[in-house]
Amino acid sequence: MRTVRWPALIVGVVLSYPLLTRAEPVVPVGPTLPVLVELAWQRSVAARTLDARQDEASAGRAVAQSWLAGPPTLGLSERSGRWTGDRAQHETEISVAAPVLLPGQQSARQQLAARSTDEVQAQLHRIRLDVAGAVRARLWEAAAARELLAEKEGHLHHLQDLRDEVRRRVAAGDLARSDGLLADQEVLAAQGDISLAKGRLREAMGRFQLLTGVAELPALEPEPEPPIQPAAADHARLRAAEASEQRARAAVGLASVSAQGAPTVALSMRRERDSAGANADRSIGIAVQIPLGGKVRNRPAETQAATQLATAAAELSEARAALAIEQSQARGQLDYAREALQAASARAGLMHEHTALFEKAFKQGERGLAELLRSRTLSHEADVAVRQQHVALGMAHAQLNQVLGILP
Repeated sequence: MRTVRWPALIVGVVLSYPLLTRAEPVVPVGPTLPVLVELAWQRSVAARTLDARQDEASAGRAVAQSWLAGPPTLGLSERSGRWTGDRAQHETEISVAAPVLLPGQQSARQQLAARSTDEVQAQLHRIRLDVAGAVRARLWEAAAARELLAEKEGHLHHLQDLRDEVRRRVAAGDLARSDGLLADQEVLAAQGDISLAKGRLREAMGRFQLLTGVAELPALEPEPEPPIQPAAADHARLRAAEASEQRARAAVGLASVSAQGAPTVALSMRRERDSAGANADRSIGIAVQIPLGGKVRNRPAETQAATQLATAAAELSEARAALAIEQSQARGQLDYAREALQAASARAGLMHEHTALFEKAFKQGERGLAELLRSRTLSHEADVAVRQQHVALGMAHAQLNQVLGILP
């Protein structure tokens, strides 16, 4: 913030601008935070992707109920002796063949399908929490930008009132022309600061609107703290990491029991006729084909599943450690924000009392205008600090609830 320091030669300028009040600005009421999160969820690409994965997991569960390792095949063959001169010889065979799962493979497939469904559900909760975190961040980012603009506009009004008074005194010959130029340049500098603040607010609101589709901010109140800290195991990030680890473990189990390829069982019916006029012979056959060398071919799948399990286990361990640190930091930041707000409020009260004493002393001719202007500037800065700390406190509350995994 730019501080105005007036030379002693402007002593005598009358006080024509009011003190800035410490009341909170009127905030336009918009959608509530839960509504904003829901709107952002509906616009989330990741949420739509996971919705599609739910259908994929449902299809996997349906397939896992079958004993078949692959689709069955229908075969039809016909043999005739008319090309060799024995027209009476004729043979027709119809067969149905299908690869079947070995004992333990079906339960492993069902386990993997169930764990995949659990993972998708856990990822949905995690993504929703991430969306809530993004809404919280964009919301308070825009709120901070709006408070900054309000502070710059209040400072401009302060300078404009003072500039008008200085111009009047310059025209009356009480002050020098240089004093008027100094007042003008301070106003122009403040207008430039407002332009920059408006640009930052526009950018922040653009990011907020892109995320939520809403062009206005809700009433800004700090989120309530949870009466009881949620259990760490209930955190959406941990549940998602644990679900991924369980799915990877189930994949390892399926890969281990799939070392032997699925055998193929075939059922056939044959109709034969050897000589003219003879009755046709009918027979039913059963055939089994067992693949060989499956362990070697299955080795890449086993190592890939083991790699995924190691990655998921490491990510779970990292998520636990990160959450513990983040929650501790968020609680500390909330305590710091409270202390800073108390200090800023106390300072603002002292500065207003200080300014009131200077006004009384100035009216009695005991203090100069430069000193009073300095006191008023400090009062303005103190009021700005209080407003900024209110925003910081709201951000700290939101961040704590976010790292605790609490949805709005």
